[in-house]
Amino acid sequence: TVLLTGKKTSLVPAPHFHWRTLETQARIPILFHTGDDGGEMTTGRGHCVSPAVAAGPLEDDNVVGEILVRLSPEPSSLARALVCKPWGRVAASADFRRLWRDRHGRPPVLGVFDKRMTTLLFTPGLQAPDRIPRERFSLQVCSEAAWNTWCVLGVRQGRVLIMNWTLREFLIYNPFSGERRRVSFPPDLSLPPDEFFDDAYNANGALLWDDEQSPLKLVLVACSGRTRVEARVYSSETGTWGDIISIPEPCRLTSVPVTVVGNRLYCWLRRPVNSILEFNLDSQTLALITRPPRANLKSRNCRIIPGEDGAVGLALLMYPAIELWNRNINSHGVATWVLRKTVILDSIFDLAPSSTGTWRSLVLGYAEDANAILISVYKEMCIRAFTVQLESMQCKRIHGHFLNDVYHPFASFYAA
Repeated sequence: TVLLTGKKTSLVPAPHFHWRTLETQARIPILFHTGDDGGEMTTGRGHCVSPAVAAGPLEDDNVVGEILVRLSPEPSSLARALVCKPWGRVAASADFRRLWRDRHGRPPVLGVFDKRMTTLLFTPGLQAPDRIPRERFSLQVCSEAAWNTWCVLGVRQGRVLIMNWTLREFLIYNPFSGERRRVSFPPDLSLPPDEFFDDAYNANGALLWDDEQSPLKLVLVACSGRTRVEARVYSSETGTWGDIISIPEPCRLTSVPVTVVGNRLYCWLRRPVNSILEFNLDSQTLALITRPPRANLKSRNCRIIPGEDGAVGLALLMYPAIELWNRNINSHGVATWVLRKTVILDSIFDLAPSSTGTWRSLVLGYAEDANAILISVYKEMCIRAFTVQLESMQCKRIHGHFLNDVYHPFASFYAA
């Protein structure tokens, strides 16, 4: 038994959980009763502590939070430590999650989402004991008859954003809780279904929700016919869509998810060629910016990413090299793309050369929360998928069948 609130509470540790693991990782002793008389207590190392001294700290949620936040960031670490409901409530609080993010930085990529007919399918990306079962996060979205009326727009801040044309709504899905929140299209949104579902989407969007206590914002970017591109923002605070922001240039969007950099959103465009659409949330303006002066820039081999000093950037994969570009703006407002880093991946992936062919590569997705790209390296019938964290260049292999062009890596801190 462990003293939690001044009373003896019988606890059943999670499978394979060891008290010494928590004591070692948190560097705070865990207190045990030595008998049923309510008298002497000991730590996991056998040191005697009086009940009067021991009872205080673990009654304080702040102290419990400081203990738990010192665990390692792997998903199984925190899950195995939550051996009672009071600790679980502490770990589920918004304050603790903020403390956890501040301490551990970028979250791990837990797996990958993609559309499979009627199902939002989750492919686990970690190995046991951190592996999350496929069925835990997968979601049946629609009936078989409506399989081609929805798409995944992106994954940000622990939520999946789905667009359903037939129901004329956005679905915001929380894989952890299973919560599904719906937001209706703007009443005046008009996109012909036969033009929406092709290889160049006529609509895209992003969910903005930095804190669960703040209003939810949803950004919609859409092409109105072939004449102009429009953007508008939905706020849960008012429950309404804002005014239309537009530019006259005809654009064609793609299925590549939107990237958010500070107060700006960026969309990869199919047309105009060599252009990126920028939506400034502060000034409520749209603009077209040019891509880097680099040959072979395609959505299949690069992703828009945050650059240095708050600028927008680009990650380009030309296996075995990854190039990181930064769009710098000088004091006169002139923008220039600069190649700031090139990394050779041969030694990282340890893909042995072969006489049967050369390795080719694709960029399959980008996890904005982890700043990591999902890539596929292949030759003939051999296909391997990896995540590459763009700051540390740490690579992790993901096992699965990745045969499409666009996937949605899911990065978050998770506790079962």
